Amino acid sequence: MEKDEQLTTYREYPYLVYARVSTDKDEQKDSLTNQVDICRYWLEQNHFEWNDRSILEDKAKSGTMFLERTAMQLILKKARNREIKMVVFKSIHRLARDLKDALEIKEVLLGHGVRVVTIEEGYDSEFEGKNDMKFEMFSMFAAQYPKTQSVSISAALAAKVRKGHHIGKIPYGYDRVNQKLVIKEDEAAVIRKIFDWYNNKGYGQKTITNKLNEGLENGSILPPKSGGTWQLTSVQRILKNRTFCGDFILNQYTNIKVDGRKKQIKNPESKWTIIKDHHPAIVSREEFEKANNKEVVNKRRKVTPWNEFRGLIKCGHCGSNMVVMQSWKKKKDGSKTYWKYLKCSKYRRSNKCINHPPITYESFREMILERLKEETKKESFNLGSEITDYTHDKINQLKRKIKLINEKKERLLDIYLDGLLNKFEYDKKRNNLQNDLEKLENELYIYNNKEKQDMEIQYIKNAIEALNNTNKDLYNVFNALIEYAIIFENGCIELKYTFYN
Repeated sequence: MEKDEQLTTYREYPYLVYARVSTDKDEQKDSLTNQVDICRYWLEQNHFEWNDRSILEDKAKSGTMFLERTAMQLILKKARNREIKMVVFKSIHRLARDLKDALEIKEVLLGHGVRVVTIEEGYDSEFEGKNDMKFEMFSMFAAQYPKTQSVSISAALAAKVRKGHHIGKIPYGYDRVNQKLVIKEDEAAVIRKIFDWYNNKGYGQKTITNKLNEGLENGSILPPKSGGTWQLTSVQRILKNRTFCGDFILNQYTNIKVDGRKKQIKNPESKWTIIKDHHPAIVSREEFEKANNKEVVNKRRKVTPWNEFRGLIKCGHCGSNMVVMQSWKKKKDGSKTYWKYLKCSKYRRSNKCINHPPITYESFREMILERLKEETKKESFNLGSEITDYTHDKINQLKRKIKLINEKKERLLDIYLDGLLNKFEYDKKRNNLQNDLEKLENELYIYNNKEKQDMEIQYIKNAIEALNNTNKDLYNVFNALIEYAIIFENGCIELKYTFYN
């Protein structure tokens, strides 16, 4: 049954049947029919009227991914709207394979007066009363199954890898033939060139990126796997990827469940299984180790700990951070003259933004100090009053934003259930809203904390007093007094203070 049909007809039938399969494999396609037949028999035996249009199905949806199951979300929505009286499942395995999700679904349904029946376990909320032990016990067994299955699958994949088979995405520089990696010479030539430039020519990663894009324009260099231009991050990943010296790493990443969805995280190296000489190497192990030798890497790393504005300055054109670049000119006597200037980080990485007018770090720092001193010496400046007024307005502003985001989340779910958004669009928009909501709630907590406000006032007072110590590192001072600084294409600078609304 199509989703739009479900939305328009289920409100007519207060008794719903839920069926789910986790894959599209042939052996599971009949499982939907089997589940429905078992539920139909139970309903008829218990003198309920059957209707084919009261079936809700989640096809190819894992029982561990709660929010990805459209039909289940629809059931919960109908329950909250008091539009259904009972839901019948073949088993708790079909309801959920996560203990927390199973209990949450049951609580939502029972809390809105919906009867829950799982046939295989003989669970019927109408007769169980407050005795949840049976439901919880079978939910725990259901939750253990995918974990056991995952261990078995991982072991089988590990056995394949040890035989020389390759699993996962095909890396740049290789093809896969008969489940094994073979070198793709035209792409491998690019990999070798990157390592040669880095190890033997002494080029930095940014220079290598520029040279790759120059070669891309004249046709001497192939594009990256994703197409488009070469990025600095692509070069960095290639230089650190052990695949190119013939190694394969098992258990480098793992999937965890966060808020009903899968999230991939990187395991600590102690959990990795490294299979050396698993496939043909594009570069020698010596070349790879040289590129990743700490002494070599540190020589090329451009760290600017003296940048007192790191993280505070933004490009007014693209929103990226402005970074401090350093250059020098050799004098006739052999000495060097150094100068530092601000540059958009996106422009530095890929030339995809504007090149701002030259602003030296020293002149920018001097200008910021003058502005801060001017603002904090004004007769109208009253730090306690400014902070209190700002805090009051900020709290109200945050509350309005939080309310707005919660309303957007509710509307978004309705739009998704109405079939106006696909799953990818829904996930993306919902994750963005959730991230924004968490940031706002954390910020609101801080502003509501009176002790924190008093500490903030004292912190800012100390920072103002430190403005005269211009010879010291003022990183903490600038962070205490400046919320952000934006540099526009014409060189104008917008400054937002932490002590003004």
